[in-house]
Amino acid sequence: MYASRQEELKKLIEITNEVNRILILCRQNIDYKNESKYGNLLNLIQNKIDENVESIKELKEPFLLFIMGSGNYGKSTLINALLKKNIVISTDIPNTWKLDLFVKKHNEKMEIIYSNNEKITKNLINGNKFLKSEEDKFKNSKIKVSQNVARFKRENKLSINELKKYKQQQENDNLYKSEIVKVRYNLKDGNMLDDFIIVDTPGLNQILLKDTLERMKEYYIKADGVLWLVDACNIVSKEGNKLIDEMNKIDDLHNNKKNIIAVVNKMDIISKADTANIIKVKRKANEIYIDKFDDVVYISAKQAVDGMLNNDLDLIQKSNIDSLYKSIDVNFTKISEIKQIDSKYKNLFIMRDNIIKEIYDYKRELYKDISNYNEIEFESKKKSKEIYIQVLNYIDDIKSNNTYNDTDLNDLKTDIEKLQIKCNLDLEKLYEVLYEKANINKSIYIEKLNTNVYFARSKNLILDYNKSYTLDKNNIKKANQLENILNKLNPKNPKKQYIDKILTKDHIYKRINNLKNEISEILEDRISFIDFNINKIKDEAFKEKYLEYSKIKKHIEYLNDIENILNNLR
Repeated sequence: MYASRQEELKKLIEITNEVNRILILCRQNIDYKNESKYGNLLNLIQNKIDENVESIKELKEPFLLFIMGSGNYGKSTLINALLKKNIVISTDIPNTWKLDLFVKKHNEKMEIIYSNNEKITKNLINGNKFLKSEEDKFKNSKIKVSQNVARFKRENKLSINELKKYKQQQENDNLYKSEIVKVRYNLKDGNMLDDFIIVDTPGLNQILLKDTLERMKEYYIKADGVLWLVDACNIVSKEGNKLIDEMNKIDDLHNNKKNIIAVVNKMDIISKADTANIIKVKRKANEIYIDKFDDVVYISAKQAVDGMLNNDLDLIQKSNIDSLYKSIDVNFTKISEIKQIDSKYKNLFIMRDNIIKEIYDYKRELYKDISNYNEIEFESKKKSKEIYIQVLNYIDDIKSNNTYNDTDLNDLKTDIEKLQIKCNLDLEKLYEVLYEKANINKSIYIEKLNTNVYFARSKNLILDYNKSYTLDKNNIKKANQLENILNKLNPKNPKKQYIDKILTKDHIYKRINNLKNEISEILEDRISFIDFNINKIKDEAFKEKYLEYSKIKKHIEYLNDIENILNNLR
């Protein structure tokens, strides 16, 4: 069971305020771009909260009470009885060709709105005078039409259809149709205005502008309750029954059946006859309306207003207006309050489910990108280490199978060029994989790195033909030692050629060692540069898509807080 509207309003506003508080923290404590995925999520949540707050604030607003009936059934008098003050001037003609809204406001005034949405504002006295002048224009034009029709009838022998056609032509040409479509009465007080905005509709027998009829249907759809005014002296009304059918169609279209009270007015006239007439009227009204309306109330709006103006409690009681007040409270106020509160909670639950789904989808993608972010460093180290080891093993194989001639390094250079091609292919492949994972924001292009290494440019692969090859001191010493040993073994046949071969191989071995060190440094530098570049890309891309990675933990905590608040809604 719900509490009062005020209490439920307070609860709902506290919930939305708590979400708003976290949204403020999100914006204050975390740098992000408004067009980022994170920014879009915050904006989406904020928009849904704002929309819901606007909807929730409607709990402050009065309900909409819609009054319908033919123009001469006493609607103006009924409204005065509901307001408990004489605001609407009653005339001898159906004077409501427009929508009249009665709203509680601090400053009393009248706002007059035309079909072109132009609006003028007047005080209540001048406003009523202005409206009366519009009614007088209509009344005078109607008299003129009647006079023209009567004269034409006297002067011509016409069939009924011809006369109708002529009358229609006269009305089209001469009947005054005011362009005023809506009048808003802002009143300081009025009995019903604490709970309702009262909407008085044009009479069912009125000639209406198309815009007025559309507005009439628009307000009917929004209405929380409808008072259907019936003349006790004319229980059966073709216009009334026709419009009931029309409104039923609207109800079916919008799947929103209205609570309607039939108000049988002018019971004071019926009671002047005899009791039998009263019983007859009530029996007929129940027979026609009991299945169409939530309640049928019998009143005299005139007696109610007269009693209020003259402080005549007996006349007020005789008018039976209190039965209408009670019926409105039971059938409209209480039911509308429950419906309205229930509607706000349903809206809130829909908002909750939408936001939680958006957060869930967002976090699922976020966690996937976080996983990729963290895998990049591991994958980079693993793959680059494999490339590094392969390169060094390749050089060690060259060194162990040394068949190169110091005077011709082309074969060694060819092998190093092959190594360079293989290494560049491996580095490019590694970089492409890492780049694809790092650049999670596919909407932006981040310039790629040149991953090529150049081993074949090494100075250890260049032979200096301008200088004859000379042995260093260590090689000279080795050569002398080898020569002495060979002389002792075979003094007549020194192995001079064998000595040169050993010394040359030793020198190539040193060249390859130097080359290995040089290649190792080049590769380490290139791998470090790739790591630096990939880390920069992943940081920029992550920040562009979400926010700074260093603030991701706090970011997720805020999202979890929002989820927890919304999940606690029951």
